[in-house]
Amino acid sequence: MHKPHSGNSGLREYLYYLLNQGESLESPHNATIQAGAQKSRYLDVKEVGLIASTQAEADRLNERIARAMRKHISRPARQRFTAYGLDQAWRPQHLFDELHWFHGLSTCPPPQELLQSLGSSLHIHLYEHSETKLHPGLRTFHWKSEKDLTDFWASLYLSRELGWPSGLDWESYCRWQPPIECIATVISGWGSTPKATLEALLASVDATNPIHSEGEILIIEGGMDTCLGDYVAIVRALERSLELECITTIWVSPNYSGFGLKLLTFRHP
Repeated sequence: MHKPHSGNSGLREYLYYLLNQGESLESPHNATIQAGAQKSRYLDVKEVGLIASTQAEADRLNERIARAMRKHISRPARQRFTAYGLDQAWRPQHLFDELHWFHGLSTCPPPQELLQSLGSSLHIHLYEHSETKLHPGLRTFHWKSEKDLTDFWASLYLSRELGWPSGLDWESYCRWQPPIECIATVISGWGSTPKATLEALLASVDATNPIHSEGEILIIEGGMDTCLGDYVAIVRALERSLELECITTIWVSPNYSGFGLKLLTFRHP
């Protein structure tokens, strides 16, 4: 299975195109934002299922993701979310393109057969000290807190709503499988400048547990004054510091101050 991106060559080709069009790396990139908005009209609406043991838990997680997204968009146009608890008598009547099972701190195994009957691209979410074992072939995530979980997914979904044309290939992302026997975790950083943001993220890297360099996703968050030069500087510096090649996606919003980075990484447990 190929990685869900075109790598640095895709970024270089896109930058060459923009420079040939007369764009500057040092000015806020309004043309890119407009192109991203035009491109988003051609993306299919993705059905996302948020599944938990109880309806109350599923609703709470759904609302936390929606609340984080509402800071930047009134409502999603590219994703449709359904919260569902296993304590309900009804069952969803359609298949989901992307399915999330929020396992919490339970020691019982996820209801894998039921979940796989509801859709594809299954994600299993565990909290950091969960004793639940890995399930081969599933995207398994460990989170320090519920807030970290919902902040990351809200940001990734915002990148599909507001993202620039370069970056994550969503179709291949849906088909992609994670590295075998690896757990996904997220490292975050925020700062007033790209340099400060990168330093904050690198300070959180666990040097004792090397990152498995395959399929890392980097989300860059910024305000409307974010320029291509910021994008290039962050990506190059991060890949040089960690010796990996990231799948990079970026979104900007008039309601965002400074810069944020969220790096999804894979490690052996």
